[in-house]
Amino acid sequence: CGIGTIGLYMADKAKHVYGVEVVPAAIEDAKKNAQLNGYDNTTFVCGKAESVILDWKQQGIQPDVVMVDPPRKGCDETFLNTLLELNPKRIVYISCNPATQQRDAQILAQNYALKEITPVDMFPQTTHIETVALFERL
Repeated sequence: CGIGTIGLYMADKAKHVYGVEVVPAAIEDAKKNAQLNGYDNTTFVCGKAESVILDWKQQGIQPDVVMVDPPRKGCDETFLNTLLELNPKRIVYISCNPATQQRDAQILAQNYALKEITPVDMFPQTTHIETVALFERL
């Protein structure tokens, strides 16, 4: 979730936005950004996504849409398995590494169909691209 940019962009379209980040300062900034922008429908938690998502599952939190933006190494397998158990209608997977996104997509393919993928050239004149993929529950 970083400083909350993506989640806060979606906050006026969602009943509630949950964000997870391992960097404490980023979580504090996300909370401040939510307050500065007048959003009271957000929860930002510092921790590892694979642990926090399991806690949320145990609390009965059932998201309609999950947006993930993992580091270059991709998503943790425990996280992906818990995500499959949560069974949201849609997953938006933002990636800076198409190889790990493809690897993770194979796991998601158990319950999801890849509906759309869009490359974004955020680093012109380099070999690096971002991709945004939309998965829908089968």
